[in-house]
Amino acid sequence: MTNDNNKRENAHPITVSPELYGQLCQAFDQRYKQEDKERFNRQQFINDWFQKLPDIQQPPPTHQTVYNFLKENKPRECWLIDGLCQLLLEKTFDKTTENQEQLPIVEITIETAIFKPVIQPNPGFINNPFQPLNGCVDESHLFFGRTQEIKRIFETLNSGSSVAIIGERQIGKSSLLIEISRQAQTQLFQPRKPFYLNLQDIHDEDDFYQSLCDHVGIEFCKGYRFSRNLQNHRLLLILDEVEKMTWDGFTNNIRGQLRGLAEGMNAPLRLIVGACTSLDQLFPDSQDIWMTSPFTGICIEYKLNRWDEQTICNFIKSRLNSPLLKPEYKTITFTEDEIIELINNSQGHPQKLMALSYQTFNRYLEELP
Repeated sequence: MTNDNNKRENAHPITVSPELYGQLCQAFDQRYKQEDKERFNRQQFINDWFQKLPDIQQPPPTHQTVYNFLKENKPRECWLIDGLCQLLLEKTFDKTTENQEQLPIVEITIETAIFKPVIQPNPGFINNPFQPLNGCVDESHLFFGRTQEIKRIFETLNSGSSVAIIGERQIGKSSLLIEISRQAQTQLFQPRKPFYLNLQDIHDEDDFYQSLCDHVGIEFCKGYRFSRNLQNHRLLLILDEVEKMTWDGFTNNIRGQLRGLAEGMNAPLRLIVGACTSLDQLFPDSQDIWMTSPFTGICIEYKLNRWDEQTICNFIKSRLNSPLLKPEYKTITFTEDEIIELINNSQGHPQKLMALSYQTFNRYLEELP
């Protein structure tokens, strides 16, 4: 014990960013944290890090990710592995192996930002938790569900493909796209700066290129100059209401350039687009003879479905227990018949469910003394 204490007094201190901490925790939880297999999973976790090292490629140095963090800190040394084990498992590497003699120690701490609450301080409580009634959900603490969809989308992005989210109007595509933009820093293996762009705000191709140039911080350009100037940047370009690209003012050329910039694992762009119909149906001009749809082979399509009954019940429960709800209204609950009625009338449509639940909750408020 004395020897261990001496080693820890001389520990090598490392501070990790909240983004890196999130990546580490998620990677561990998804692959190793299983009941009754702790010891095996610790060893598997250690082995996997060692096996991944030869394939590590250095990303832009301005971002702290698992890859450049491990490479920068020479992870073949056992002291770093010890720190990772201590951080994720609350047990040091000493306790996972019989070889405890010559093991240096690292103490890994997390920047204080990781402890900030997910729900930002609110100046007051709300009377009805079923909101917003209109538009997309653009605040993280109000976003609900779509966990599996988000997981699959990031798995696709990390495999080198782009994504098209297809779903009927007002089913939550915009809310999902904004949530993906928020999670990109911690979910993407290769650092990319997310840029959410609603094409309803864009008039024509010049507007489109201007918005991209402004976001990247380069002078306005198009065509070859735009492609050349974008080579040193890595963006996650999130295009909402992509149907707008079928309107006058947009041509197949812009989609072709997006395809070119999104091809390859280390391409300047990775795309996520939201649409109501399949992209091949949306852009029939790309199906002409000698032409291929610019999004074919680039965007993997995911259909965004309506909520099932269990998701609806979970949503209602979470809203009725919202920390933003006035304390005197926390006793309000919906009856089983009311929940069944909400399921049937909303037909799993999130925005309809929100509006109907809002009305149901208001009826309870009107009955209060």
